[in-house]
Amino acid sequence: MILSILQYIEALWSPYGRFNTLERLRPVCDEAGMPLFAMRGHGLVDFEVMVDGVRHTLRAPLRCDGGAGERLRALARKEQGLGGRFFTEWRLLEREILLFDDDGKACEVHALVRPTPEGEPFAEFLIRALVRGDSAAVDSVFRSFEELTVWARRVGRSGIALRRLIVAPDGTVTLTGFSAGDETERIYGMLRAAVQGKAEKNHHGEKEVSGYGPDGEEKIRVVKDGGGWMYVDRFGRAVIDTVWMAAEPFRGGRAEVETSHGKGLIDINGREVLPAMYEEVVWDDYWGLAAVMLEGRWSLVDREGMALTTGFYDWLGECSEGLLLAQKGDKCGFIDTTGREVIPFVYDDASSFSEGCALVSRETENFFIDARGERI
Repeated sequence: MILSILQYIEALWSPYGRFNTLERLRPVCDEAGMPLFAMRGHGLVDFEVMVDGVRHTLRAPLRCDGGAGERLRALARKEQGLGGRFFTEWRLLEREILLFDDDGKACEVHALVRPTPEGEPFAEFLIRALVRGDSAAVDSVFRSFEELTVWARRVGRSGIALRRLIVAPDGTVTLTGFSAGDETERIYGMLRAAVQGKAEKNHHGEKEVSGYGPDGEEKIRVVKDGGGWMYVDRFGRAVIDTVWMAAEPFRGGRAEVETSHGKGLIDINGREVLPAMYEEVVWDDYWGLAAVMLEGRWSLVDREGMALTTGFYDWLGECSEGLLLAQKGDKCGFIDTTGREVIPFVYDDASSFSEGCALVSRETENFFIDARGERI
């Protein structure tokens, strides 16, 4: 049974005990009154809810079957015993949500729940502290991050990623989850640069710490001019003397454009980073990578258009936790952000990484693997 977002919203609003243990639950809504939710990998959806006045994340599957339940159990087991100062683990709620399909048939769905940590994203906190000249706040966060990494090594976990770090109101750095790729050294580099009074120049394309601030792409707009598209400043004056068949807004200093010859990638000065000759160009500003397709085959390039992969693939997925799902022939595997094949192409089907693991299929068996390709 495939579940809809509307079914979950109905259950969230229901006052008749559809949540067995979360009796004092109410959804967190946007200005239009719609409950806040986000789609996750593996067919999961996260809702923001209040339980007894504390904000929680509620995670539930969009497919009601044994595989979805096992996925939630695997996530709960993976984080078992890690709760504490730096990390709040998921709590598994068996058969927690009662949902009804269009015919009135009921189904009971497992869910995960955990308190949402208070605070702001790590990179945003660091940038604001630098702008304020608050060296004490930077030093405090540096010490807290050192303590977090010592704790992570002690519990035998790696996979600390920038986007999963939150700075709590008391200055403690907390984790919202582990990732497949570990960015600890890069985060230490940012902190060392901040202590020295200068922001680290990031080459991975993350928006929070990129060099494309108010004097760059934020002042550039893409508009339609007659039959084509062009880039202008806030006064409507052209900033790049080219008109394209199609063009996207700048993100992380790059934008996808299209001519009659194909698609390419440009920088904020209009320089061709990738010539407009590809059938598809998918720019990922978070990781600073582009997946490109030529003659039906996919490859990976960096932000300067240099090839990262030596071979070609029949399909490339989006980068998730530093790994990209790829397909060669009828087999799936994973490559990293340098283009290396890090998990062999032996699977009949696979999903992208989420929360440090991926669901794969081989012959007649479905199971989870970690970032090293080892079975969980």
